[in-house]
Formats: sequence, structure tokens, C-alpha cells
Amino acid sequence: MTATMNADTGRQRTRAALFLAVAMAATVGSALAFQYIGGYIPCHLCLEQRTPYYVGAPLMLLAVIASMLHAPAWVTRGLLAIGGLLMLYGLYLGVYHSGVEWHWWAGPTDCTAGAGPVDTGGKGVL
Repeated sequence: MTATMNADTGRQRTRAALFLAVAMAATVGSALAFQYIGGYIPCHLCLEQRTPYYVGAPLMLLAVIASMLHAPAWVTRGLLAIGGLLMLYGLYLGVYHSGVEWHWWAGPTDCTAGAGPVDTGGKGVL
């Protein structure tokens, strides 16, 4: 019974780490697509918000590998905990950046702090 329970929790850790790795990679990948495909020029805060994902996605892949190689459970748990802390830091950065964009508080001077006006090209169609 204990071996079955350990196998189940090991699979849960593997799935959790794999889900987080894919989610983190997709999140930062979409930001990079906006930048390089869509032509969106990110501000300093936009770039800083990507850091937890750049660090977290490889860490979660490392957690997947550790779990699949049957490393001690504390290794996978520790890597998952670090990933969680990185996401909390990302949450903090996101809330701070949103507050700057919505003019709730002052932010860095190099932040765009909002989108520009809508272009009414086409002789005022908009």
C-alpha cells in the first residue's frame, strides 16, 4: 500500500512539474511572440516580468527529470516550491505593473504607462 501511495504521489509531482513547465514556457512564449511577431515593444517592467518564467520553466523541467529518475522526494518538492515562489514574485511584479499602467502609483520613468491613442487611419473610419 505504501509503495502504491509513493508511486501515486511521485506521478502527481511529475504531472505538476510538467504542467508548470509547459504553462511557464507558453506564457513567456506568448510574450515573446507579441514582441517579435506582433511588433509590441515591451517596457522595462514587461521585460522584468519575464524573469520568473525564464528561470522557472527550466527548473520545472529539472523537477520533471528528477521525479522521473526517482530522485528523493525532497528534490522534486523543493524545485516545485522554488517554482511556486517564482510565481509569487511574478504575481507581485504583475500587480505592480498593472498599478503603474492604471496610474494607481508611479512607476519607473522608462515604462510606457498605457497604450497610445487609437489610430483613426482610413479617414476617420473609427
